[in-house]
Amino acid sequence: MTTTQDTRTVFDTGNVGQSSQSQAGQSQQMGSASSSMLTCMQACQQCHEACRKAAFGLSPAAAQDLAADDVRLLMECAELCQLSANWQLAGSQYCRQICTVCAEVCRQCQDRCNDNEGMQECAAACQRCAESCAAMSSM
Repeated sequence: MTTTQDTRTVFDTGNVGQSSQSQAGQSQQMGSASSSMLTCMQACQQCHEACRKAAFGLSPAAAQDLAADDVRLLMECAELCQLSANWQLAGSQYCRQICTVCAEVCRQCQDRCNDNEGMQECAAACQRCAESCAAMSSM
């Protein structure tokens, strides 16, 4: 009985050591994934806010320069960024797909914002979000 317990203890200790090493590696991977996800969610939230501000917070003179399609794109981008952040937070299995679409829409919105004077803050937020979502979609 002592031999069985000794063998079992040695075996268990060996597995625990391997498990601890594996767990440390997995924890490190999850830590970087969590950090990337947090960065992406923050970029999505900032882009959401910047797009809404650009759509609704412009001066009357600046708003006249925006076409209806531009406002629609700003709102679509804002809503998609919010959806992306929400689904990442919820751990949705569709995060990669949403991030792919979000990155594409953010790039389009960035291009439109770059064409409009006074919308550089929105363009920068869209660029950060597009880059972050593209990175998340490839994880």
